[in-house]
Amino acid sequence: MVTRPAVLRLLILLVSILAAVLIVRLTGVAELAFYHPDRSNYPVPEGGRDVWIQAGPDRRLHGLFLRASDAAPGERRPVIVHSHGNAGDIGSHLDFSSFLTESGCHVLLFDYRSYGQSDAAEGSLRRGMLLEDTLAVVDYAAKRPDVVPERIGLYGVSLGGSFALAAAAERPEVRSVATVSAFSSWQRVANDHVPVLGWLLMPSGVDGVDAAARLGGRPYLIVHGMADEIVPVAHAGRLAAAAGGADAATVMLVPGGDHNGITQSQPKVREALVSFFRRTLRE
Repeated sequence: MVTRPAVLRLLILLVSILAAVLIVRLTGVAELAFYHPDRSNYPVPEGGRDVWIQAGPDRRLHGLFLRASDAAPGERRPVIVHSHGNAGDIGSHLDFSSFLTESGCHVLLFDYRSYGQSDAAEGSLRRGMLLEDTLAVVDYAAKRPDVVPERIGLYGVSLGGSFALAAAAERPEVRSVATVSAFSSWQRVANDHVPVLGWLLMPSGVDGVDAAARLGGRPYLIVHGMADEIVPVAHAGRLAAAAGGADAATVMLVPGGDHNGITQSQPKVREALVSFFRRTLRE
């Protein structure tokens, strides 16, 4: 038999849970688990140099500009802007894109605010901030005298895939996009790790599927490891479907490929990325 006080206590508990969920969702506190910035010391690769990007009145971002392997100093070439993943800084993400200079394109890596040597954010990091930073870097790249402004490619790895896709959707001068181990939406990947609560606690916004749907048929390469333990491979299919299916997006599923080591351990992945950007930006 259930008594009236017991029912009342249950109702109070449910209301408290719903209120807590609403507070977490509206404040975006759950999103903080996605960001793990770091600052490291790393050698600048041959053909590369540090750059500073003015991303706001009081905010500078640090970047690393890598000249195309066959380009003379100052030679104008297409450029690939690399939006990296959620942890570390440029130094820990160099292996994900330094090989792309073999495509005949320059490569520009950068750290979001609060990452590496970039200026710190005012308050907690939010996805809108990281998108602003990505857009600022694209705009900077287009103005460089050694870059062909109408031949810009965006390359996003893991969390950086969301910002690469969203920036491409906002900037028509972006000619092609490639993502590696990217998730289709913040809510879905949160729910992959915390079932049910992920949907409830994580707000939507700056989602890959929404941006992919706005690419307008521009070339899009999706690379995903079938053994990815952080972002399940099903996210690749959702991104491809949002972009318009096989006619609009090329999907490369890598047997045995994991999340963090897919470009280092899989030569065919590096070859596919180099070939994609050479074809879409150089030819």
